[in-house]
Amino acid sequence: MTTTVPPVPPSPHEVARRDYRGFRRLAVILLALAAAGPLSLNLVDPDLWGHVRYGQDWIADGQIARTATHTYTAVGHPWINHENLAEWLLARGVATVGVTGLLLAKLALGMAVLLLMWSTAHRNGVRPIAAWACFVLVAYNLQAFFPMRPQLLSFLWCAAMLFALDRAFAGWGQRQSDLTQRRRESDPPLIDWRWLAVLPPLFAVWVNSHGGFVAGGAILTAVLVGRAIELFVRQGRDAAPRAIGLAAILLASGAATLLNPYGAELHAWLLGSLGEARPEITEWGPPTRDNPVFWPFVALTLLASVTLTMSDRRRDPVQVIVLALVGWQAASHLRHIAFFALLCGFWLPPHLQTIAARLRNSAAEGLPIMGLSPWLRRGLSVALFGAIALQSAYLGQRLASFPVPRSHYPVDALQWMSDQRVRGDLVVCFNWAQYAIASLAPDVRVSFDGRFRTCYPQAVIDRHFDFLVGDNWPRHRGPDSGPIDGARTLEVDHPDYVLVDRKYANAVEVMAQASSGDDSEWSLVYQDAVARVYGRREVVDELASDRYIPASRRWVSEHFSLTAVEWPALPQRRALSNPNKTPSRVAESDGSAEDERYHDG
Repeated sequence: MTTTVPPVPPSPHEVARRDYRGFRRLAVILLALAAAGPLSLNLVDPDLWGHVRYGQDWIADGQIARTATHTYTAVGHPWINHENLAEWLLARGVATVGVTGLLLAKLALGMAVLLLMWSTAHRNGVRPIAAWACFVLVAYNLQAFFPMRPQLLSFLWCAAMLFALDRAFAGWGQRQSDLTQRRRESDPPLIDWRWLAVLPPLFAVWVNSHGGFVAGGAILTAVLVGRAIELFVRQGRDAAPRAIGLAAILLASGAATLLNPYGAELHAWLLGSLGEARPEITEWGPPTRDNPVFWPFVALTLLASVTLTMSDRRRDPVQVIVLALVGWQAASHLRHIAFFALLCGFWLPPHLQTIAARLRNSAAEGLPIMGLSPWLRRGLSVALFGAIALQSAYLGQRLASFPVPRSHYPVDALQWMSDQRVRGDLVVCFNWAQYAIASLAPDVRVSFDGRFRTCYPQAVIDRHFDFLVGDNWPRHRGPDSGPIDGARTLEVDHPDYVLVDRKYANAVEVMAQASSGDDSEWSLVYQDAVARVYGRREVVDELASDRYIPASRRWVSEHFSLTAVEWPALPQRRALSNPNKTPSRVAESDGSAEDERYHDG
């Protein structure tokens, strides 16, 4: 006869620990979703149209363009494109997985960066909640730099580099904490060379993806030089073989960046370009309080300062110095905030864990583990599951839409231009130029676009910004450009059309003067609340011109729409209405129902 021993019910302490363990897992899921939110940013970058188009051109032509394309002011000028691989991937992505697939791929790339951080933190004994709480702040610092752009590959390759460096120097501080100790041949190796060996191939890919390889190379140089100095301080002359090995890895990584279509010409161009100020581009200016990334950057800087000050863990001098240098660059140039955030994501969690553990132990000292009542357990579970559901819904909403707002982009103006079969040379602000290229090329060429110095001479750049902002914006101008003259691009480059972004007051004023008077050279042919289109009178007003636009097809209104269309928001080819009608005046509208012929989405 067997006797059945009744199961021993779990103790209150075991129940409490099990409850807390479950809640911690839910909290980690919620934090991971919260970190994914900023990385799912679905704002359209104005250069995206160009990146896709240039990738499509490469695929169609079977070769990389060596001179400027889609422009009439820089014909034959060398084009040093440091984003070829990224643009090829974007073009292939649009053709294969579509916009939704690209948005999912962008989020997956961002989460891959965070997972590399988590893998590093986990190996260093960091608990999930402490790590992912830090990653949420890191993600908010990355958010402004996470539209669909080639720079995303720079963030991925930088994270891969930092991951490899962590593995290569794992346990570095613990193995050689005594600076006077001399290393013996029987000691375990300080450096895992297998991980350092992946760096040259990584830089060969990086140099063809995005110009951020320069920042990555600077970080790598600082880390490896710092490690070599540490070796000499700790081991004296015995460190020479390993220091030479680090130098070889650094030189091999630098040499790998020559594996690009332009060879050393890319480096020469970068040296000249980076040596000149770019005040016209806000990303090269310091972060200001009206910038969305300002306060996340301030918060992350404070977290880094407090964490490194209060940490019980040994502070790696190389990491502290590199973090300070990149932080200084981030405070000087807004676009470097992303690299500062990446460094914080890899290097701060171990220190943050020691502070969290100390605070937790102090708070729990002498206190029993308290169980939770059934109602409290249910309430916390519902709250956490509810928050997870809301965050998931928010992610799903972002991933399902890629809107191009009519209030920011000339969606209707480009549709009108397409309807009129506009062809010729166009002055358009650089933020809209690549949208215009995607919409109207090859019939239309632009005077300047967001490729900036990669394919435009300084004289063209100066004429464009003279027109766009005049002397109302910080400028860097060439010594041979003469005094600022907003109308110079109209005279020198002799465009056929001008598409004006009405938020640029200087451009609006220049065109208002150029189109006033009976003997003026320009006519207003389209207007809404966002954009104006002007045509040269000899092109659009002369009956003998094959590009004549009768007044019945001109559109002047103050229509403003808060609606949006899905990217790529390219014009639909439509038949001309009344192509042979000769009206007596420019059509005017006040935004009534008739306007919907160009504002119907």
